Amino acid sequence: MGVLKFLKSGADLGKKINAEEVAEVAVDALGNPIGSLAAMGDNLPPANMRIDPLESVDYPAGYFPEYRGAAPNRTEPYPRYEPKNTTERMQRLELAIADEENPINTVFDNYIEKGKALAGPDWYNTEELRDWMVGSLGEVEGDKQWREYMELIGTTSTGSKVPQNIRFASLYRAIAPEDRIRVAQMVKDEGITPLAAAKDLGVEPANIPDDFNYGHIKQRNQAGNVVNREMGRWEREVPEELTGAARTKWLQANPKVKGFGNDLLGDDTNIAADMHFMRMLAMSDGGGDFLSAQAKLSGDNAKIAADVIGPRKIKKYTSTRMVNGKEMSEINLFKAWKDGHIKDTSPFQEIPTAWSDTPKANEYAAYEDMANRVSSKYDMTPAQFQASLWMGAGDITGLADESQGTFMQLFRKSLDKRAGERGLSRKGMLKDFIDNKAVLSVPFGGFGALSSMGEDKEGGI
Repeated sequence: MGVLKFLKSGADLGKKINAEEVAEVAVDALGNPIGSLAAMGDNLPPANMRIDPLESVDYPAGYFPEYRGAAPNRTEPYPRYEPKNTTERMQRLELAIADEENPINTVFDNYIEKGKALAGPDWYNTEELRDWMVGSLGEVEGDKQWREYMELIGTTSTGSKVPQNIRFASLYRAIAPEDRIRVAQMVKDEGITPLAAAKDLGVEPANIPDDFNYGHIKQRNQAGNVVNREMGRWEREVPEELTGAARTKWLQANPKVKGFGNDLLGDDTNIAADMHFMRMLAMSDGGGDFLSAQAKLSGDNAKIAADVIGPRKIKKYTSTRMVNGKEMSEINLFKAWKDGHIKDTSPFQEIPTAWSDTPKANEYAAYEDMANRVSSKYDMTPAQFQASLWMGAGDITGLADESQGTFMQLFRKSLDKRAGERGLSRKGMLKDFIDNKAVLSVPFGGFGALSSMGEDKEGGI
């Protein structure tokens, strides 16, 4: 199939790797630094030497071996909705993956190798952050604060690039739990930014820049997730009183964001079927039923769609709406395929946003089961498998450059950016973040500016 041929070719060509980031975590089999770390010589201790937890913030992410690979599992998995039948496209994908001779497994092999080179197996390991919090706040409070922040990362991950995600969660964390639900509810109801809601309610966090605007195109969705978590709807056991449709609704709610936050807690069952993971699978299959019903296309890509569907017919499948004052067009490629106007999907093989980026409600459990089966082949947890794939295939699926790197690499960058704006050291910013719940932000117009949705390349997860 043309799409598979393209994907394999893309995997063989290799991904552009930021040499500094790779060198930052490069170690030999004994855990000793190589590359740029080795050049630093005596400035770094042996990787197997224990130091005070807070001191490790000044070392590269993954330098110490206990912070690489899968972290200890400190949580329980979320149950998933398991229907009697899943979709035809999911059944087709499962059969392809089960066939070891099917080319999709070669695609997996290539992207997993690329993901491993980018430290994909380390992506969800936040044990170092937990050690920092426990070292500062004590075992009980430190563990509690770590769990809360990781779950808030999950709530605010909808559509976010990872650095945005880290900052958005820090803002909600800075708001006292008793006020957090009021702020999030106002954002959800009125569509204003979280900081504007906090100011209106008189619960503005400390150390916010005067010209700071903390917003995102998906902030209402994110706020709804925060509300659900704060109201206890993110518990890991189905409430006993729920039966029938109510139980199904509970199981179907927020599967990706719950899985994302849970993986950051070390979960070894759930996955976050993010847009890049989904797009990679959709593009590997190449079936028309994997085309997006809301494809955001512009310029040459919109012309490709018009040429395939027909310049007159495409109007039937195109809708426009205003986003941040800008007109945006969406094309229902799935409907056009279903109506018989797209016979060959290969013209869309290099357009990430042409493909489905979200599992259907009756597919999520099947994706998770598939990841659990296939990940064992690579001696990985499902979360490591998923992270390695979305990092390895990022050049094909539209992963933003600023989302490249493990969580702890990107967390350090967020510390540095906020520390630079405030004139603090990285360690000083970390202490303020942990002890005083300082927000990881920069002024409006900088790294933390109001986000807009890209049309042909979306970097969020």
